[in-house]
Amino acid sequence: MKRSLDDAQPITTLVFDIDDTLYDVGTGFTAHRNGPSVSRLMVEKLGFKTEEAAMALRNEYFEKYHSTVKALKMAEKDGRLPAPFEAPMLAEWWTDTLDFKAFLSPDASLIEDLAASPLRLVAFTNGPRRYALKVLDALGVRAFFPDDQVFAVEDMMPHCKPEAEAFRKVLEAVGASPEECVMLEDSMKNIRAAKKLGMRTVLVSGSGSGDAASSEATKPGDAPVASDTAVDVVIATIGELRTTLPRLWESPSVFG
Repeated sequence: MKRSLDDAQPITTLVFDIDDTLYDVGTGFTAHRNGPSVSRLMVEKLGFKTEEAAMALRNEYFEKYHSTVKALKMAEKDGRLPAPFEAPMLAEWWTDTLDFKAFLSPDASLIEDLAASPLRLVAFTNGPRRYALKVLDALGVRAFFPDDQVFAVEDMMPHCKPEAEAFRKVLEAVGASPEECVMLEDSMKNIRAAKKLGMRTVLVSGSGSGDAASSEATKPGDAPVASDTAVDVVIATIGELRTTLPRLWESPSVFG
């Protein structure tokens, strides 16, 4: 689905969220990452008595801050954690304990599309850097995102998506104006923030009937809303991007 847009503005940059965008929410990887994995970390490393108590607090803060790292840092600031938390703790935990191979695998068509893209490709995530790079490796797309075009939560703190300051830091770092960028996201909070700054937006809604429920379960209050006015284009999976917006692969590239 596409809105009626003035497509005269040349596009130079595609900004990709990673989780539930570069892979489908229906894989179950986000539920795997944000569920038992986080609660076990909070019990084993942060001193929570039960996984239920840990998850209740994590979800309370995640709904506000949309990043597990920032959620736990803010909970620590509020005196809600039994032990101190630092971002490298989550990066190491996720990287070493998550079962990447069980949920993620390279998509040949996505790799082909990214290889053919004439645009600057940027990854922008609220996840930790070490974890984000492992996801890109598992998907077979790491080569398309140079180190200085990968932005993780550590690079943004004390800000993170959907805060405007986080978006501005990314755009300034890559030397792009909002009007020449397309933001690809599964999160409505982040779609709205990108649109408010002047970016074009592509909502990755999920491929199956259960994906909205999966999104709601893993990102409370932030499930895809295709009819939202902040959404320019809706695709089910990132593999549909080139067929939906083929002019992004032309030179000059335009959003149309």
